[in-house]
Amino acid sequence: METGIERPVYVDRIKNLIEDNNRVIVETGIRRCGKSFISRQVARFLINNGYRKEDILIINLEDERFIERSYELLLNIFEVYKNEVKSNRKPLIIIDEAQEVKGWERFVRGISERNGADFIITGSSSVLLSSEYSTLLAGRHIALNIMPLSFVEFANFNGLNLKTGVDIAKNLDKLKVLLSEYMRYGGMPAVVLSKNKEDLLLSYFDTILIKDVANRYKIRDQEKLRFLSKFYLTNIASPITYNSISNSTKKGKVPVFPVKTVQRFSEYLSSSYLLFFVKRFSFSVKEQENSPRKVYSIDNGFVNILGFNFMEIKGRLLENLVACELLRKVYTSKNTELYYWKSITSGKEVDFILKEGKKLSLIQVAYDLTDLSTKEREVDGLLECANNLKTKECLVITNEHSSTETVRGIKIRYTPVYEWLLKQEI
Repeated sequence: METGIERPVYVDRIKNLIEDNNRVIVETGIRRCGKSFISRQVARFLINNGYRKEDILIINLEDERFIERSYELLLNIFEVYKNEVKSNRKPLIIIDEAQEVKGWERFVRGISERNGADFIITGSSSVLLSSEYSTLLAGRHIALNIMPLSFVEFANFNGLNLKTGVDIAKNLDKLKVLLSEYMRYGGMPAVVLSKNKEDLLLSYFDTILIKDVANRYKIRDQEKLRFLSKFYLTNIASPITYNSISNSTKKGKVPVFPVKTVQRFSEYLSSSYLLFFVKRFSFSVKEQENSPRKVYSIDNGFVNILGFNFMEIKGRLLENLVACELLRKVYTSKNTELYYWKSITSGKEVDFILKEGKKLSLIQVAYDLTDLSTKEREVDGLLECANNLKTKECLVITNEHSSTETVRGIKIRYTPVYEWLLKQEI
């Protein structure tokens, strides 16, 4: 059983959930981010700690031999398994890409209610976490969002095992080289290990659009879908509205891309995990919903493959990298939300506000601060936001600059991105 390079952050979490008798664990995330390998790494751990190989059933619903994928197929597979394979204990069933079968949740619920098996479910659609499925599996499932490699995982895939500050100090030069590659090509596991990174990313992009969006939602006009996805990926870190996108496609007075279609397709792209949207911070929920949202990609590689010059968009790539790391925190921390901030009166902005319970963290991203006007603009936005939200500390994530200063009573820390990324896990 091929299990790849272990990702202990997720494997340990799932192991603990199984030990706590959680019967159904649902892994969701973008296609090819490593969900199946993580499940198999859990299976390998269990086999090394008391399970037999016969106690684990793996069903890959993307196997081309499954011509008819249905609820009945799952039942038949389980019946054959029970009759032909003599398990000594309650088995673990791993179902890869469960969204391929209508009725998978009934199959899981039925067996789980009878205490007939434990489950790890993987899928590349947030539909698996919809309210409909949550209701059917109420009290029986734990959901985990799996993301492409973090920078610590990326370093591990490249042969650097970073456990302490000493490890970081010893490998600092190599880490800076790796950061440039990570910013450019992202953290999709197979891409990291491939010599043909751009070709593989293009293949993933096409597969996501076709399988996870067009086919799943029965979209006939795939050209509009491709246009919208490329529009978003070429406007990463930009505030957008569905109306503005629709208006930009007008021929005469009639938009080629109606607002409702833009909204629907945007939701589909978000459900495939290719993109995510960040709302504007406001204490008014209505104002949040009516304000433009900033768009980001779940992986920098998808932004880079569209043919832009890396040096021209490195600022946006850095911001996207930070957005992904903050989203990782949202996924793993309770009561954590991610926003951006913009003043209604002055138009000044702060790239991110991380809300953890009642605590607000203000984060600005600036690749290069050697231009004094750039630094002044970034700091002015932070100061206005800090005064508005009654906070006394702010963070500026840069490419390399490191320092601390106090401006008008507000403490501002400037931190290199590699240092900030490494601190998230070490």
